[in-house]
Amino acid sequence: MKPQAAALSATARKLSLRERHRAIGAILEARFSVSAFEEVRSTNAEYWASPRNDMARGIYGEAMREKQRLAHASDAHLLAEIAATGA
Repeated sequence: MKPQAAALSATARKLSLRERHRAIGAILEARFSVSAFEEVRSTNAEYWASPRNDMARGIYGEAMREKQRLAHASDAHLLAEIAATGA
């Protein structure tokens, strides 16, 4: 089987809501390390809001915009993103 045909057969399956949620989380974690940002955000609100942390807030905002984009993506697109990130 050609690699393209294998990729198409893998992306043709339907993801459950739980699988979509996990896929989106895995993609965001692989790209942005969202859990690290969320830990700082929840444990050190003063630092999170400080001007010194401006870049991290910007990256986190980008991750949240990507989360919204992925929430509207097709199952095939999510599976392709998972494969691309190695998550």
